[in-house]
Amino acid sequence: MSWFIKKYLLLPLLFFNGSFFFSQSIAEWEIFNTSNSPLENNTIRCLTVDLNNKLWVGTDNGLYTYFEGIWQVYNSQNTPLEDNYIRALAVDSSNNIWIGTTLKGLYCFNGSTWLNFNKTNSGIIDNFIRAIAVSDNQEVWIGTVEGFCNFDGSNWNSWTIVNAGLLSNNITSFAFNANGKKYISTINGGMIYMEANNLSIYTISNGGIPDNSVISVQIDATNKPWFASTSQGLFTDTGNQLWMSFNVTNSAIPTNSLTAFQIDQNQNFIIGSHQNGVIIRTNNSDWLNFDTNNSQLPDNFVHCVQRDANNSIWIGTDNGGLAKLKLNFLAVNEITDESSFTLYPNPARALTEVVFIHPKVEGEIQIYSMQGEKLTTVFYDRDNETLTIPNLPSGIYMFIIQSNGVQCIKKVSIQND
Repeated sequence: MSWFIKKYLLLPLLFFNGSFFFSQSIAEWEIFNTSNSPLENNTIRCLTVDLNNKLWVGTDNGLYTYFEGIWQVYNSQNTPLEDNYIRALAVDSSNNIWIGTTLKGLYCFNGSTWLNFNKTNSGIIDNFIRAIAVSDNQEVWIGTVEGFCNFDGSNWNSWTIVNAGLLSNNITSFAFNANGKKYISTINGGMIYMEANNLSIYTISNGGIPDNSVISVQIDATNKPWFASTSQGLFTDTGNQLWMSFNVTNSAIPTNSLTAFQIDQNQNFIIGSHQNGVIIRTNNSDWLNFDTNNSQLPDNFVHCVQRDANNSIWIGTDNGGLAKLKLNFLAVNEITDESSFTLYPNPARALTEVVFIHPKVEGEIQIYSMQGEKLTTVFYDRDNETLTIPNLPSGIYMFIIQSNGVQCIKKVSIQND
């Protein structure tokens, strides 16, 4: 088995008092698909990590695990799992794996024994499982396309349009805050808040919620819920349904169409999107975006994201298989303003143009794309204080000049005629 690894230096820039600052990070990628792994399908629907840091991968053709370079396959041919279309995964405190399918309901696997809960043999309300979550008291909460239910090991309870007044039976996720309050998201039915057995439903019309369709809910370190929306970006309830949003009009998030969401233990927001790849809002409020144009992400349609105990980010895509992203954040560095060096002419022509930089550079000059991808280190003629522009496509680039302990970013427009 083989895979490819590629590293990038990411430089998300902020402007402050005329200076540039950047959070420097190395992005390392591994890609797993049908051509280089045991995966038999490149559509990755759901991910979870168990208590041993083993990755569980749900696909359109079976369930897989990956741990320390070793794959294991679970499907209808080698296990009692009767449905290979896996849509939801969760882990409880005993390291049991809960598995949701599209046709055969819910499975529980303890490493040796498989239990199946379906409409025939249990109180589950539908066999199409979209979401699973395990609460602190080890109740299993199951979201289906016909409402949601829970199972305490003995008893089942259910909530639907008919018996609980839900506005939609299409349930997408659960989250539980530190006080036991539950948040249940829907498609086209608003957000459900649940305390004890009392439900409150908030929609655009009755609560001012930005979107009636939410794909995932997460709780941050301040016990606040955050919601990833299908069309209105990311938003939170700051208290008493006072909503604060991150969307394309007021933030660096590149899209409002979100598909997956996780807040990790370091309070980084890891977000999947429909057409714009993976977005990360770091705990110091920097925004990173990885897509097929600026990284090795194999597909811009992301179904699921999951961070493991080694701080690797696993990304399940619609048609590109599974991606592993390792971000190694370095220190925050100050970059001096553009007046530190004079660079001309700007714009400059690729290959034919000689560019002068003054004062003389005693270090190196690196060229990055505006997405943060390092492209090349250029040769600098110190005697003549010049460099020749390399053969790059027309566009704006960042020249990182390091000289005698001083760092400077110069934005250079390159023309390639």
